[in-house]
Amino acid sequence: MLIDSLMASIICINAVFIGIQMDHSNSDVGWTLMDVLFSSIFIAEIIFKVNLHGVRGHFLGHMWMMNCFDATLVILDVFQLLLVMLFPQVREAAEDMPSASLFRIVRLIKITRLLRVLQNEVFKDLLSMVQGILGGMTTLAWSMVLFFLVIYVMALLFREFFGRKQRENVFEFFNSVPRSMFTTFRCSFGDCSTAGGVPIFEYVNEYYGGAASIFYCLFVFGVTIGIFNVISAIFVESTMAAALSLQSSKKQQRLQDEKLWNSRITQLIRNLVEVSQHHKLTGKLSAEVEDIVQVDFPGSVLDEAVKLPAVQEALDDLDIDPADHRYLSDFLDPDNGGSVGVIDFIDGIRRLRGDPRRSDIVSIDLMVRSIQKVLGNMEAKISDIHEVISGSE
Repeated sequence: MLIDSLMASIICINAVFIGIQMDHSNSDVGWTLMDVLFSSIFIAEIIFKVNLHGVRGHFLGHMWMMNCFDATLVILDVFQLLLVMLFPQVREAAEDMPSASLFRIVRLIKITRLLRVLQNEVFKDLLSMVQGILGGMTTLAWSMVLFFLVIYVMALLFREFFGRKQRENVFEFFNSVPRSMFTTFRCSFGDCSTAGGVPIFEYVNEYYGGAASIFYCLFVFGVTIGIFNVISAIFVESTMAAALSLQSSKKQQRLQDEKLWNSRITQLIRNLVEVSQHHKLTGKLSAEVEDIVQVDFPGSVLDEAVKLPAVQEALDDLDIDPADHRYLSDFLDPDNGGSVGVIDFIDGIRRLRGDPRRSDIVSIDLMVRSIQKVLGNMEAKISDIHEVISGSE
């Protein structure tokens, strides 16, 4: 809808406004007026959609979670504005108190309206990336557990080796297990230097010899080349699997969408009738169904129709492979008679939807076996007839 695209733009502008507002004084009247303007727009949007879909349809319908979430944000907006406009002295007095942080967090929560923007068709690739990352969060969590275990074990070793004796620029980094873990974590990511910028293990090499440096090199090599690469590979694999699963789920929903199927197949038949020179529609297609189902379209009509942009778009919406468009007149002609009936056309398009499945091959294999059995029986009967004829002669 146009209103959804317009509101997506307003939400983005509001998010930018919140970022600019944080770097300036919040006590100015201009900022408050802008807050009132944005809040009024969001309230007007909710009122418009409630009038359009009804209270039940808006808050208990298909997008009920997002609609309820957005209504909650609007309530927070109104609460904040009332607090600012009716009790400005309370806000000024609490500005330096810890409770003021809660007030700021409530204001920042409004940025989460950007989640609504992801529902726009323009951001479908961004939404796929976000959903793919969310699908890999379990793998990421276990990767953090694995990395924590490695850091913990290495921190214990470093604590034992380098945290027992007072060594300048070494001891303070390993004098306790938590401090040793933090230093080990830093070193695993390459930030292994003192406040002066000198690498810690330069001092370790000076105090403890080359064996300690070799041990550190093996640790860095193992973490960087081994653990990090394994974690990255598994995380990418799980993310891609989640993205593919999401894509497959969306395609399955499209294949089961009866409204989409009915509208597109109606459009295709209407386009075929318009291309054909022998058939004309005098009214609605639904009023002429009995006549339409008796129509046979020549293969040339299908070949001409698939060149129309509207037909190509309808076939794409039905998940028909674009490479198959030009061969529909062959695929949908069951008796190779040069023409395609409406019923055969509809049934063929339905079977062509989606990706190839193993059931397609199994179905053909079973039909071939059935035909083989029938042909075998026919051959046996023909042989019997031939023997009877030969014997009578």
